[in-house]
Amino acid sequence: MSMTNYVIVVILVVILNLREKEIRPSRLWITPVLFAYLMLSSVTTIDLTPGSLLIYLICIVLGLALGAWRGKLQKVRVNPDTGKITSQGSIAGIVIFLAVMLIRHLTEYWGAHHAVLSISTGLLFVSLANVFARRYFVYLKYKQLAAYK
Repeated sequence: MSMTNYVIVVILVVILNLREKEIRPSRLWITPVLFAYLMLSSVTTIDLTPGSLLIYLICIVLGLALGAWRGKLQKVRVNPDTGKITSQGSIAGIVIFLAVMLIRHLTEYWGAHHAVLSISTGLLFVSLANVFARRYFVYLKYKQLAAYK
């Protein structure tokens, strides 16, 4: 992916995350499932050595932790004007996302060494786990607000 495409993605992520939007629980899982499908279909050669499996496991745990953190930072509230439950991303959540994206992009330039490829693929697992965990925490906040609404 060219640098221009990354800049466009970054701008879109910032705009979309800072915009307040209604939470639709039935749609919370569409993006993570599509992302999982795209990621797993694009990673056709996952190296399954003990070392790479350890890297992937660490990356999944790291992604879940980052996603939980981002989910807790996400603002979920009942909009006083519409009465609908909305969410809005935080600057810290965007910074976390961008840092993971930057590290992933940098691994492409480090070369095609075995360890670098495992880390690069592992960073995809960080992103995937991050998305799932963040959506889960947003869903928990939604359920809590919907119960009192």
